[in-house]
Amino acid sequence: MMKQTQTAKLLDYWNELYAVAGVPERSQIEPMAIRDILGDTFILERDAGDKIQYRLAGTRLCAIFGKELKGEQFALPWRAEGRDSIVEIINSATKDSTIALIGSVATSKSGREISLETLILPLLQNGKKSVRMVGITTPISRPYWLGMDPITVQRLRTLRIIRPDKQSRLLNSRFSVFNNQNPVAIQKRPVVKKVKHLTVLDGGLLNEDNNQQI
Repeated sequence: MMKQTQTAKLLDYWNELYAVAGVPERSQIEPMAIRDILGDTFILERDAGDKIQYRLAGTRLCAIFGKELKGEQFALPWRAEGRDSIVEIINSATKDSTIALIGSVATSKSGREISLETLILPLLQNGKKSVRMVGITTPISRPYWLGMDPITVQRLRTLRIIRPDKQSRLLNSRFSVFNNQNPVAIQKRPVVKKVKHLTVLDGGLLNEDNNQQI
């Protein structure tokens, strides 16, 4: 379930662009249109070595990680056992022009934990897929230490993949996309593919711990 209003705002904006001509171009993203959430947003790019790295990252996002994220690999903070999975999921989402909603538990340098919500949306770059992505990462809460005690590790908890071309009706409502308003219908959707130890379903929400749809 989408928990953060900031996440919903970015999805709403992307949906407006998508409704016109499908997956939007990177050049169509106007910072002023999302200025109130700009500090939490980021742009990812695939480099020549096929690695996913931050091209741009907002100030609030950089603050919770305690460093400038530009040029950093997106998968770097993720625990080793889940790192390949997160990269494969992003690759799958971007190459298939799907939306990824990721829930994670982040651990700070001193061992404190906080839940994060990350949304990744595909973009085109000069008509090409899987080169650029726009996204947002927000903490579920904002404890006093956030921004002073940097996040160093993330653990994948949940994942949802949405195929906008097959679920355009659901994209008309930001909440119906990610909330289980019709769990029976979601549970009946077929398996799309296997990615490492995760099973990706159309519109399904996955729990890494037991690989079950929830």
